[in-house]
Amino acid sequence: MLVLDQCVIGLQWTYSLRFITKTVLIPLLIGYYLSSPVRVNKLFVGGLIMSFLGDVFLLFGWGFVAGLSCFLTAHILYILTFKPLLRYKNTAILPIILLFIFGLYIFLYENLGVMKIPVFLYAFTIGAMLYVALGTGQKWIMIGAILFVLSDSILAINLFHHRSDLRGDEYHANLCVGTVLFD
Repeated sequence: MLVLDQCVIGLQWTYSLRFITKTVLIPLLIGYYLSSPVRVNKLFVGGLIMSFLGDVFLLFGWGFVAGLSCFLTAHILYILTFKPLLRYKNTAILPIILLFIFGLYIFLYENLGVMKIPVFLYAFTIGAMLYVALGTGQKWIMIGAILFVLSDSILAINLFHHRSDLRGDEYHANLCVGTVLFD
């Protein structure tokens, strides 16, 4: 399904097909996670559900604020999911995360218009999620969080600064995070 979704994007196939391929990815991941033999983390499932809703809202021109709100909530749930797994409080990485997050925010600032405060809150939250995820020391959680931040950064640049051929896709990040939670 992921390959089909990327083909729909790359080949610019019909929008209705994109609606199907984009909205089925996270439910497939949720189903896979719920059917796994590990103890289900309800906060993680809640984060996936909010990510799914965010994907759905972002498919509509009017849905950006609702989508951003869903993803903000998802990241808060991911922070709560990862916090019990926190093994390292690496304060050396914090300035790097802050520099990246706030550097990107400053880069986009003049184009944010009325979205300055919501985007700031989202950027701060996703930075916190990245810090907590990196502190778990678990490879797939760390990779997933990095991919999530990079994906959202690409999307923000595309939306608020200029279009590029780079595409962000939260599915990759959710898949990495989900992989470690199945172990």
